[in-house]
Amino acid sequence: MKEEAEDVERQMEEAGDFDPKRGDLALAVFGLSQNLANLWRGSNPAVKREILECVSSSRTLSDVSLCLTKRKPFDFLAERPFSDDGRGEWI
Repeated sequence: MKEEAEDVERQMEEAGDFDPKRGDLALAVFGLSQNLANLWRGSNPAVKREILECVSSSRTLSDVSLCLTKRKPFDFLAERPFSDDGRGEWI
């Protein structure tokens, strides 16, 4: 385990611009996503507009309803090329 910890530390140093605050931001975004419905119910129109701007990439109004195109924040992970330097030796 000590060797693995040293290997992880070396990889983090090589990564360079790693910002530990990104983990906190990811947890905050996940928390927001889990409480968004409750926030929507108890908010005023200005806050509801902010929520719509965060969640949707485009909004159109048809003759009878509001049509939303939802953002898909994790699509870039699915679309990027896979790393050849994975943990394949465990399989």
